[in-house]
Amino acid sequence: MTRLVRLLLLTLLLGAIAAAALVQLTSQELPEGVLQVMQAGFIKSDDPIAPDARAPWLPRSLPDNWAHSNPGQSGYGWYRAEVVLPQAPSEEWAAFLPTVATTHRLFINGVDVGGGTMTGSFHRQLGTPQLNAIPPHLLHAGRNELLLRLRVAPNLRGGLGPIALGPRETIEPVHARAQLLRVALPRALNMALVFVGLLVLLLWLRRPKERIYGVFAALALVWSLRNFHYTVSPPVPSNVWEGFILGSLALDVTLQWIFMLRYTGQARPRLERWLLAGAAISLPVIAALPPAACSALRLPWYVACAAMGIWCIALLLGHLRRSPRGEAGPWVILGAMVATLLLGLTDFAVSAQWLPFGPAARMAYGAPLLLCALVYALAESYFRTYDEARALNAELERRVLARALELEASHARVRDLERAAILTMERERLMRDMHDGIGSQLITTLDAVERGAAGPGEVAGLLRECMDDLRLVIDSLESDASGLQTALGNLRYRLEPRLRTAGIALHWDVEDAATLPAGPAVLQVLRIVQEAVANVLKHARATELRVACRREDGHLLLRVADNGLGMATAPASRAQRGIRNMQLRAQQLQGTLRVASGTAGTELVLCIPLADATP
Repeated sequence: MTRLVRLLLLTLLLGAIAAAALVQLTSQELPEGVLQVMQAGFIKSDDPIAPDARAPWLPRSLPDNWAHSNPGQSGYGWYRAEVVLPQAPSEEWAAFLPTVATTHRLFINGVDVGGGTMTGSFHRQLGTPQLNAIPPHLLHAGRNELLLRLRVAPNLRGGLGPIALGPRETIEPVHARAQLLRVALPRALNMALVFVGLLVLLLWLRRPKERIYGVFAALALVWSLRNFHYTVSPPVPSNVWEGFILGSLALDVTLQWIFMLRYTGQARPRLERWLLAGAAISLPVIAALPPAACSALRLPWYVACAAMGIWCIALLLGHLRRSPRGEAGPWVILGAMVATLLLGLTDFAVSAQWLPFGPAARMAYGAPLLLCALVYALAESYFRTYDEARALNAELERRVLARALELEASHARVRDLERAAILTMERERLMRDMHDGIGSQLITTLDAVERGAAGPGEVAGLLRECMDDLRLVIDSLESDASGLQTALGNLRYRLEPRLRTAGIALHWDVEDAATLPAGPAVLQVLRIVQEAVANVLKHARATELRVACRREDGHLLLRVADNGLGMATAPASRAQRGIRNMQLRAQQLQGTLRVASGTAGTELVLCIPLADATP
């Protein structure tokens, strides 16, 4: 025997036990001191006055089912029984009628002690236990006559169950228990289901793509509202109420079938629309039928609805064969569906007269049972999805963290490589500057000394230029944010004595905002300034020299101007070579060098774009 078959048999057994527990929903042992009327005489009569004791009363056993004792009949009938008391009661008594249909009036020793309406529209009382108070003065020692007039609707089951009489304080707990099981508890469960349906409806309105929530909300609302017919008899025509009862049952099983399709991952749109339309149309169609037609239609209608329930179970069984075994929701639904089906079949057996006469109201518990199972299954699916989402998020976070650590390690390696590359570039730059600048000048000086072509003064000048060039390289390595200002300040400190000796007044105007990152850019600027000042000292015969540096419109502007004779006094080849060198340095800075020279002096303007300039 496979595991599926074993679980199926266990579910059927549990469902059968649950159904059997409600078969005797109204059966209960009566406390001591309570009399139960199980036999009565009966006369079918529409006369509102009871026949006397000499009338031809027919013996009847209670419960008395009119479908058997008075087949095809409706209207009025009288029941008569005698109750013998050893002594007159001193306290109030009561009569408890667990099953009576459709309405009744009770008389004790000829006095009316209450009941339902005997004229006008019918009020269904089969699902509601009745309690009639009996004042103590109406009862006396010896024989007491009990008369009950019964009114039976033409399209409803009629009959009378056993009548219990006893002290009211003893009878009322029995009535209260029956009232709780058959009225109060079903109503409370139905109200709870109404709120559950509304909550799920709100959830579906927020997530309209989840159609299963909309189907469940409709099922919960329709089924819970329908279940009120077990305990409520509104003042509407009987055929209209019958149309609501039968039509809403068809709508319930159709919505249940659609829910099961959605739950098992299936869809049959065309058939769903046809069945829903047919169930909705059945309400007004049945309401328009005559009472006899409604009575003839009732049992076949129940059979068709039961077949829909069996179809739902078949859909779920097919899903269970295909789905993973770890899910508990489908099994919970299966157990609830089997129990609900058995409760419905029990009610059907009562309606079909296969079981003793009584209320066919056990399905009032089937709806809450099944809907609670559906809620459990939806919640299980929701939380399973939620747990899977949390697991995926945790896995995603783990992967993101791992990737972030990998990226951080990669960035660290890149930074190390960048630092190594920068150090290598700086070394190469320093080597190139030392070779092309100081090294070249030292070689030239050494060659002049060896050949005897330079005197001490000229050698001293050449060595001084080497020292100046070395200082430029050192100044360009300044690491703070004001590298250019510091380097220009150092250059001014070294140049100012030489300019003063040459009779040249220096006007210095360098703004604090004039900055460049330390390194090659500062060195290039310093060399341009050094070259320009050297030209002024050697060739310009100037008396004033202006050096200005400021930040303008995202550019660094450096101006070096003198009031000398211009470049006409300098050798043409040397002047062109010097300007070409300065222009090459400006191009390496992505900037431009403009030179203007005349009899009024020479002006060099260096324009360098700044990387941190805002557009």
